[in-house]
Amino acid sequence: MGAGRGRGDESFQPVDEEATARVRQSLLLTLHHFTPDVAAGEVPGCAFLRLDRLVLRWPDRAQLLVAISHALDVAIHVRPAIGVASSVFVSKIAAERATAGAPVAVEPEQTRAYLARLPIDVLPLDDDLREYLELLGLKTIGRLQAISRPAFRRQFGLKALDIYDLALGTDRRRLRAWRPAVRIEASEPLEPPVDNTEALQFIARALAEQVSASLLSQGLGTRAIRITLNQESAPALVVEARFAYPVTTAGELFDGIRPRLLRASITAPLERITLRAGRLEPAYVRQPGLLVRRDGFKESIADAVARLQEEYGPSLVQRAEVRRDAAPLPDHRILWKPA
Repeated sequence: MGAGRGRGDESFQPVDEEATARVRQSLLLTLHHFTPDVAAGEVPGCAFLRLDRLVLRWPDRAQLLVAISHALDVAIHVRPAIGVASSVFVSKIAAERATAGAPVAVEPEQTRAYLARLPIDVLPLDDDLREYLELLGLKTIGRLQAISRPAFRRQFGLKALDIYDLALGTDRRRLRAWRPAVRIEASEPLEPPVDNTEALQFIARALAEQVSASLLSQGLGTRAIRITLNQESAPALVVEARFAYPVTTAGELFDGIRPRLLRASITAPLERITLRAGRLEPAYVRQPGLLVRRDGFKESIADAVARLQEEYGPSLVQRAEVRRDAAPLPDHRILWKPA
């Protein structure tokens, strides 16, 4: 997701499409927390959102931009370049000229003057129209703005009017609003029906891998898993697991449901198994082993303790606390508390 200028001795690595998709999903999902009026740009690192509907919640636009920048820094570890304008086209140009921490805002009344000094190359011109404009000496948007709309239409045709409107800052293109996934699921019909616990675990693990792949491709994690066991000639069984933080990997998903599957009261062979991930959130950025507050290490421990308590009982999973003021005997110095 980076661009570099070659010197002759660089080595270029292929783009990781899956990682790019995850980052893009996290970008859009983070912005969606501010407003549902979010749209993806043509390139993975670009997104658009409407700010006019946030005026009541964020009367100070500068504070809103700081909040957006901070949220993206937390989610994907990138401080964005932000452009604010009255149209998609102008806001994109403003963002390209902004830097992290220094947004570029173009007020509506300043739009025409802001665009006038720019070269016509910023417009989405085809080769023929670009060459024609340059032959006429129209190398800046300001020179193009000086032509009246009827004259431009007579000279370049009806199809070129969209370019003229963009040169004035008017963008009539409609963006498709992005909507986050609500749930992700995988299902497997069983033919013949299964009544073997080991086979059930094997199938559940395969479904966990399918759900995990979907989560990873969209940059999502789940806090809740539901597995539905459709029994032959018996009511369906529903097994649920919740997590202390959004999990993504197949191992984490399967570890959450395995003990519950083993305790499920299955009374008839199973005809179908369905695994559904709900409560979707941006994938958690964790670095196990690094005791950093935001890396999810504490959440990992809390989730593991909760699973142990559920599987073996709270009385067998306790926390030891050393009493330094007690007598130097194990029974006196160690105080056991609920984990």
